[in-house]
Amino acid sequence: MVVSESGTVFVSTRAAGKVYALQDTNNDFKADVVKVLAEGLNMPNGIALNNGSLYVAEVSRILRFDNIEDTLDNPKFVIIKDDLPTNASHGWKFISFGPDGKLYVPIGAPCNICNAGDPFAAITRMNPDGSDFEIFARGVRNTVGFDWDPRTG
Repeated sequence: MVVSESGTVFVSTRAAGKVYALQDTNNDFKADVVKVLAEGLNMPNGIALNNGSLYVAEVSRILRFDNIEDTLDNPKFVIIKDDLPTNASHGWKFISFGPDGKLYVPIGAPCNICNAGDPFAAITRMNPDGSDFEIFARGVRNTVGFDWDPRTG
């Protein structure tokens, strides 16, 4: 889940394969507008906002909805990365933009006790357009979230 500056709540649902936008238009702290932005996705879990675009991570690809706040009634996405591993075990992804402006995407190990090699058990990063994909950290079996120290980055 991520909240935009204007208060729209974006939620991904791993089990249902959907991404929603929730809006409270009458300020009663309840969503009175619920929009389905995408459905039929493969375990969409990670979700992030960057410069007006919504990023959604599936098991094997990353989607970007440009100008999402302006296109809620007719959302369209572009695929910025579609060659990530397809393994469902530990395949869901928690994504976030780092202080360097790059999108960080974990790739879990495909098993509980193994050394599957790169890019498994790693946190990767890429530019917001999907370019310059690289491994940032190895030895992370299956992250369920991460963040940066606000003082040091």
